[in-house]
Amino acid sequence: MNFRPIAGIDVGKFFSEMAILSPTNEVVARMKIHHDSNTDVERAVELLNKTEKDFASRPFIVMESTGHYHKILFHSLCKAGFEVSVTNPIQTDSIKNIGIRKVKNDKVDARKIALLYRFQELKSTNIPNENIECLRSLCRQYYKLNDELTAYKNRLTGIVDQLMLNFKDVFSNIFSKAAMAVLEEYPTPAHILKADRNKLISLIQKKSRKSLKWSTAKYELLVSKARDFAPLSIHNASNVIMLGVYISMIKTLEESLEKVLKSIRLLIAEDMAKDMPMLALTLELLQSLPGIGLLSAATILAEIGDFSAFKKPGKLVAYFGVDPSVMQSGEFTGTRNKMSKRGSRLLRRVLFTIALANIRTKRDKTACNPVLLEFYQQKCQSKPKKVALGAVMRKLVCIIFAVLRDRKPYQLRSPQEHAQMLAAKHTAA
Repeated sequence: MNFRPIAGIDVGKFFSEMAILSPTNEVVARMKIHHDSNTDVERAVELLNKTEKDFASRPFIVMESTGHYHKILFHSLCKAGFEVSVTNPIQTDSIKNIGIRKVKNDKVDARKIALLYRFQELKSTNIPNENIECLRSLCRQYYKLNDELTAYKNRLTGIVDQLMLNFKDVFSNIFSKAAMAVLEEYPTPAHILKADRNKLISLIQKKSRKSLKWSTAKYELLVSKARDFAPLSIHNASNVIMLGVYISMIKTLEESLEKVLKSIRLLIAEDMAKDMPMLALTLELLQSLPGIGLLSAATILAEIGDFSAFKKPGKLVAYFGVDPSVMQSGEFTGTRNKMSKRGSRLLRRVLFTIALANIRTKRDKTACNPVLLEFYQQKCQSKPKKVALGAVMRKLVCIIFAVLRDRKPYQLRSPQEHAQMLAAKHTAA
């Protein structure tokens, strides 16, 4: 048991509740800390310093990770010299039934968060590197914007299907510049049929950057399809208005995504200009793996943060959330265990796309990563495809761990070559 005072902080949007426990788990002080009040933060620091004098031991602070609301208080307390642990809500939720009565309020939660330290040996959370924190924020915003873009594209598709279902027969990609320009200017079959021929052909040619012959052929096909679907078109005011709204939102989101990507590249370029460009060098190491581009590498680096916190590959696997769950009780041991999915959701999302890229083949039928493709095919002989893909994802995390640990680019080796290399190292030692 750790005999030191503990401060538990239940974080809210505008204020947080802090409860300080003595070494015997008695509540010795409580305080409400408003996030926009520097005075409250200073009073909280004074209260913690007083607790240190009373018990001759510096308090350890535990707070729950609550969106971005915990960040101001976390940084302020770290700067004041306190050890702070930011815990996963899953951990704090695990002690909600510590009491028999069903009581849920901020004061009670603050005490329970403090008790969490008594049950688990929590480690202090380091203040992330400023560049890493900035990169993490940019990457997360990128994926959020990308998800919104996908949602608006799906909505636009639904409207286009009602206005002119066979529009895709003319433009297979309705989100291309030419298709979007036509939809914005001529939203219904009636508008297309009434349009000036030369003006519409010119619009298609300008946006597609194709020849006049190609643009004229597209125009002829478009008019033919519009004439066929005109009697079936649901061209009410609502659909026409929402079509314009969705096109506008898609354009705005695409521009925003470009701005975020530009900011990520600028951040990396600024790091490269330094004497010790750790950010850029780590990204270069990650991009040595097949299927990892700049954005994927930036996301992995940003989400992992301090790599020194991971001493073994298994810990990084668990952080990615691709470790198997464990079901065991008495003599029973579960054999159909699913992926835990307790780690970073964004890391799993990126890892999934990287795994797919590593098991695919190129146009000339050669494998992008012959070692992982063979591994996947072997797993598929005894396991379902999704389970085999999960095994590839786990293997990739171990490879990422090795690359970051050794600070060496990835080298494609077969299992036999890897075994021979390890045997040679042991023999030399």
